[in-house]
Amino acid sequence: MAKFLFVVPPFFGHLSPTLSVGNSLLEKGHQAAWTGLIPLDAGIFPAGGRYLFPEDELKEHSEEIERILKLQDEGPNLSVFEAAKLALEDTAIPFAKIMLKGLDAVIDAFQPDVIINDCLAFAGGLAAYRRGIPYVTTIPVPPDAAGKIESKVTEGHLSRILDLQRSVGIETDECIVFSRQLSLAFTSKEFAGIDEFAGNIRFTGPVTGRPDNTPFDWERLSQAASPKIYATIGTLLTNIRKDYFGLLIEAFKDQPLTVIAATAPEITDDRPENFILREFVPQTELMKRVDAVICHGGFNTVNEALANGLPVLVTPICYDHFHTANLVEKAGCGISIKYKRMKPEKLRLATNELLTNPAFRKAAKKVRKTFVEAGGNKKAVEYLETFIHTHNFCNYDDKT
Repeated sequence: MAKFLFVVPPFFGHLSPTLSVGNSLLEKGHQAAWTGLIPLDAGIFPAGGRYLFPEDELKEHSEEIERILKLQDEGPNLSVFEAAKLALEDTAIPFAKIMLKGLDAVIDAFQPDVIINDCLAFAGGLAAYRRGIPYVTTIPVPPDAAGKIESKVTEGHLSRILDLQRSVGIETDECIVFSRQLSLAFTSKEFAGIDEFAGNIRFTGPVTGRPDNTPFDWERLSQAASPKIYATIGTLLTNIRKDYFGLLIEAFKDQPLTVIAATAPEITDDRPENFILREFVPQTELMKRVDAVICHGGFNTVNEALANGLPVLVTPICYDHFHTANLVEKAGCGISIKYKRMKPEKLRLATNELLTNPAFRKAAKKVRKTFVEAGGNKKAVEYLETFIHTHNFCNYDDKT
């Protein structure tokens, strides 16, 4: 069997699908480990998986890592170009430089057969290329949006990636921070709306099965009024949480429905009876018990909602959220209202339309069908195992 090392950035939306894929690899008898830039609770990883955190090598960079993470809250105030610069030049590239030394230590200790680097974890591609280790890239964002990072942003941005490569001794003019052999996109090509795409991309649909032991009051939910709406803006964007959820409370507090809002109750003094405010929720299980989703356009959240046949109200805020909102509207499975144009009345009207117009749920179920056909976890593992054989691991069948 083979040893897989997942290299991930400190963003849960990018880590989450790798936990599902890693769990499926472990169930097939492979070994799986993860590494990143910040300490993580061992409980979030699947049984048998390990998180290898190079604490000694990263200790001196802890303040810089925290500073870069805090920058992500500036997204709502940035233009499209400024947001692209933040994602690439101010985040992905400095993270790669910080991560490399510790990553080399992790590779020496774990001796992976394959490195799986997230599309924002450039260090994984750099380290794999330098050391001749086969590598795969994961894409937990709209695939063509990820491609813009590589090839459709300004020449200046691409030149900075090449500068990063040269700074670590890689002289090729080819952008190698992404795998040229295999990239896994956790959606369907139909929903992504891509007719032509790079030959190395394989669409698996959303993957499932990551551990999630987050406690939740299911009895209260079962007794709450229906319809039930799940609302989230992910784990970042802390600066706008109070205003965002304040608007939702204003819009829905007098309505005959229940809103499960993924935010700390302390952000507001107004806690209506029909709201369940929880900072952490078991999102995957919750999606099975609600009637619609309101979210910022995080790709994992949207895919998970559609995988459950749920209509979505997308309120794009920054980064790739607008692209995802366009995909939702194009597929007919939801409505988009830009965050800066959110008003209580707009939110009420849009949500009522989602809940009462069967066309949205019908379209969501159509997207769900494409997800099922893409293959999910089984297909992701199949692609990875084929990748192993393609790279001639002569003792693959005997590895432990």
